[in-house]
This record gives sequence, structure tokens and C-alpha cells, in this order.
Amino acid sequence: MPSYDHHCMLRIDAGVACFCRSKRWCVFEKACTGIENFEESLAHLEQNEWDLQRAVVSVMGAQDNVSVPDSAPEEAPAAPSMPSVVQFSGVSPCASVPRAFDPRRPRSPPPNRVRLLEFTVSYNDLNTELVVEDNRTVRTVKELLSAQLNLSPEKMLIGGWAHAKQAPEDSDVLSSLQLPLKNSLYVLTPSLPTTSSEQPNGEETSFSDKLTRSFELIINDTDVNQEYRLKYQGCKTILSVKQGMSALTSVEVRHQQWHGWPDDSDNSLTLAASGIDFPNHKLTFSRLPNHSKTDQSSKSGDPINISDSEDETQDMDIDDCTIFTNEYETRKFEPLLPADIENETDGLIQFTHEFSSRYGETHPQFYMGPLEDAVKEAFGGLAVERKLLAIYIHTDKSVQSNVFCSQLLCAESIVNFLTQNFVTWAWDITADENKDRLLSTCTKMFGSVTAATVRGLNQDKFPLLLIVMRIRSNTEVLSILQGNTGLDEMMTSLIHAVDVFTEQRQSEIEQENDRRAAEQLKQEQDAAYHASLMADRAKEQERLKQEREEQRLRELEEQEIREREAEQKALLESLEQQLPDEPAENCPKPTTTLRMRMPGGDVLTRRFLAEQPIRTVMVYLGTKGYHSEDFKVLTTFPKKDLTSQDTSQSFKELGLCPQETLFIEER
Repeated sequence: MPSYDHHCMLRIDAGVACFCRSKRWCVFEKACTGIENFEESLAHLEQNEWDLQRAVVSVMGAQDNVSVPDSAPEEAPAAPSMPSVVQFSGVSPCASVPRAFDPRRPRSPPPNRVRLLEFTVSYNDLNTELVVEDNRTVRTVKELLSAQLNLSPEKMLIGGWAHAKQAPEDSDVLSSLQLPLKNSLYVLTPSLPTTSSEQPNGEETSFSDKLTRSFELIINDTDVNQEYRLKYQGCKTILSVKQGMSALTSVEVRHQQWHGWPDDSDNSLTLAASGIDFPNHKLTFSRLPNHSKTDQSSKSGDPINISDSEDETQDMDIDDCTIFTNEYETRKFEPLLPADIENETDGLIQFTHEFSSRYGETHPQFYMGPLEDAVKEAFGGLAVERKLLAIYIHTDKSVQSNVFCSQLLCAESIVNFLTQNFVTWAWDITADENKDRLLSTCTKMFGSVTAATVRGLNQDKFPLLLIVMRIRSNTEVLSILQGNTGLDEMMTSLIHAVDVFTEQRQSEIEQENDRRAAEQLKQEQDAAYHASLMADRAKEQERLKQEREEQRLRELEEQEIREREAEQKALLESLEQQLPDEPAENCPKPTTTLRMRMPGGDVLTRRFLAEQPIRTVMVYLGTKGYHSEDFKVLTTFPKKDLTSQDTSQSFKELGLCPQETLFIEER
């Protein structure tokens, strides 16, 4: 087998090792792994983010884990020699592969254990949580969402797949998409009719209302002459719209060309703040010319001749690689952060804009504001709302900056993970003034040790990603990821930081809950004490009121008794004045002796003149308290009531002489 050394010379430019053409990548992989099928080689490269060494290691590792069939011959043919690869900092050479390709071994990877993938799926204003095994298909996710969103799976388009270069098919197995454990997806329904959210009566919609209202974007795809009508909330960003079109058209964001967005609109702007028309806005979408050609060649279905690729590779001279220069060499970029900035926010806006022009629109959402405000954003408020702080320190003086940004910091898995768990702040220390400014801020925020560590690192260690967390009200740097970190190592470090932070945050959440519960208990006790005090006061006031009422009633009763006694006394005096004296026993005039039996059994005896009227006995009885209004005076025989008789008649006329017994009865 001919040596491939002269075909695989790497041109190291700005820290990026790239091959000249994709066909030659696949030819090189064939030499390492023995894979004859070009499409299979291309699939391995795409699954490993076009990292050739990772692709070769993944294939060879899978082959090593598969046992050789019993029917295989004892001696295998000699394995092809491994081509030499230029090694640079932070990347392992292909020569570290443990064993060369053996044609007797099948190339299918060993079965992996089933992973449980967590999905947070956004649709309009609704977030749906799903947990799906990675041995299921994309169709399974759609069917689960269909049951919860009442949408037909055929009308769903799901975007946001990590690592996926284009929208996966329904039959694709989730494990083949290389998804992280936690994923954020979104659902588009372009085939469903949309309703207008226009204000009634033509009223102007305020900015706060636009954030919560829906924009209808009328997008004309000029390449295929098709129109899309998509609805997005005003709080969604322009990047979300472009990612949605990526899910619809399988055109990556960096290959998209748009017309209709306002001038100088940034992908991080929300639709409400971008200045587009509300509630409807028209846009024009197309593919970049180079991407259109690639699509046409792939859609034409023309077969690719591997032998032609091999011949072309063998005929290529070493100097031929120089014509395929890296884009970072041919393009002259502006500094990410100028040296003479006065306002940090304005500088970070320029940083984000220039970063997007260098490395594409898929990158972390950098916090637009001073580092002090980013710390407050991450660690302020309640513990349950806090996030980690990631500080990206860039310098164009390091050869690893472009590799770190393009392959690690802008990888979709890293971007999604940072967005979910971090507040990301960035700074460029290429200019000495900006470096001094950052070190001064780090000394004030994190202490002199962190500032000294950053100052003491060599340029070849940059760029840096500082992971900052708050531990017991102290802001500390948990770890520093250097520029020679690999993608897997970086993801592992981020996951570890989130685990440590989550554990610490859980402790702070419990402490806050305890403090809140204690404060709530104190408030409840104070409220109960206040209520009890008010109840006691009300009872005391009611008691005093009742006592006053009873006192008033007693006084009224006593007054009535006094009045009644006075009235009785006056009546008694009047009756005594009316009553004639009792005649003497030897009175010459005819008299009558009356024996009066009282209701209580007492007997009163008195003499009266026979000629006196019978009302005289009524007067006498009245002086004893037996008034004719309340008592009757009855004779024995014949029994009659004297009070009902003519009281002017005399005792003699009524036959009550010389003596008579009378009975006094209560009416």
C-alpha cells in the first residue's frame, strides 16, 4: 500500500488543521480503517464533527470490541501501515490507535447501554417535558408530543437537535444523533393556518405587549419558490427564526441568506426589539451560492467514484494544498474588542457582532453588560433562580483561539448546555489595555489569586473559560478550562461544574426554604397573637358594654321601684285620708263588724257605721295593700262580689249588719 504521508500534510494556520477536500478526508479514513464505501466514511466524519482522528478512533475502537468469528483464518493479511499525521497541542495523533484494520472483523459498533434522554420541547407558550430512551426513533418523540399537544405528527417539524447537521428523519434512532442527556427542542407547524394578532381598532401595540404577542413571519424561499407562514412570540430571537428555517429546509444557519431584516439587526435581538413590522412581516430566504451548488450536486444523485478520488489524491503534489488556504488567513477580521472602548456594553455588542462574523451565528449568548452586572445576573435573587457564570477570555495572539471557538465554544452541544445552565460573559485581552482592565475587575470580584493565575498563564494556554460559582455567599472560580481542552473534556468539566453547583445550590435552597418557613411561622405567630389580642380586646369591650347595659337596667328597675313605691305611698296616704275613723265599741249609732279573710289566711276585723257606703271597706282594704283593681271582696251567703256592686250603697242596705265575714280573693 503506498504511503500517504505526502497526501496528508496538514497546513497549520491559526491553530486549525484542515484537509483540502472532503474526498481526501474520506480516502485517508479508508486508509486507516479499510472502509470502502465513501458514504459510510462521510457519515463517520459528520457524526464526529469532521474530526478525522475521532472518527478513526471511534471506528477502530468499535472493531476492537467485536470478537473474530471462529471461521476466520488463523493468519490475517498484513495490515496497511498508518499514515503519519502532524500533531499539534491538545490533539492526540492517529498513531495512538491501538490496532490496525482487520478485514475479518465487522465494522458495526458494539451495542451501547440504553440512555434516558430528557427533552424540553417549546411550542407557542407551552413547554412539554419528555423522557425517552435513546433506542427509540424521532417518530416516537413526535407521537409523544402529539398526545400532549393535540397535533398530528405529520404536521410537526422539530428543531434544536444537538449535533445534527440537518433535520433528522422520523426513522432515525435517537442514539445515532449523539444527543446529550438534556435537550431543548422546539416545534414548528408551518402547514397549520395562523391567526392574526393585530390590535383591535388599529391601536398601536406597546413594546411590552409585543414581547407576549405573536409575530407572523411570511418567508419566501426564492430558491424553491415556496412560501412559509411561521408564528413566533415576540420574546423569541432572530436566531430562533433562522434555526426554525434550518429545521424546515435542512440549511444550516451559516449557509442562509436573508433579506428583510432591519439593518444592523443582531441574531440575539428579540423580534419585539428588532424593529420588524407587527403583527406581519415579510422576509426573503435563500441559500448561499456555494451551499446551493452542494445541494444540487447531492440532490442530483450522481454517484461518486472513489477510484477517481484516489487517483486525484495520488496525483496531487504537496504544494497543491497551499491553494486551499484557511478562511482565517484570507479574511482580515476586525478586533473582537477595540483597545479604546469607554462603555463595556457597547464593546461587548461589537464583540458579539465580530464573533458571529468569524465563527457563525451558533455561539453562546454573551451577556451584554459589565462583569459586575453579569455576576448579579447569575447569582442574584433566590437560590433556585441562580446559574453558574462562564467567563470566556479571548486573545488573537494564541494559535488555539480559532480552533477553540469554532470546534468547542460554538459546538451546538456546548452552546445548548451553556444556555441552559450558565450566564456567559466574554472579553478580549488582545490589547494590553483590555487585559489590564479585566485583571483589575477580576481582582475586585474574585480576589488577587485568580487575577494572578490569569496573568501568569502563557499565551499558548489561551483562550480560557473560567467557571465561576457562589459558595456560601463567596464568589469563587471553580475551574479554568484552557485552550488545549478537547470537546469531551470540556463537556465533562461543564457537567461536573453543574453537578457541584446544583448540590451546593440545593443546600442553599433548603436554607432559604428554612428561613422562609421560619419567617412565615413568625409572621403566622405574630398574626395569631395580634388576632388573639384583638379578640381579647373585643371580649373586654363586650364585657364592659354588657356591664354598662346591666347597670343601666338595674338603675331603671330601681327607679321604677322607687317610683312605684312613691306612687303606692302617695295612694296609701290618699286612702288613709279618705278612710273615716273606726267607731268606738259604745258608739250610739248602729255599727257593723266585718271580719275580712285575706288570701294568705290572715283575718282583719274592723267596725264601720251601718250607714257608711261599702266603698269605705274598699278604702280600708286599699290602705292594707288590697286594691279593688287587683282583688275582689266576696260575701259568704249569698255570695256576691261587692266590688262589682254600687259602692255608694250602705252596709245596712246590703244587709251586712250587724256583722259579716268577707273573703278577699285575688283577681
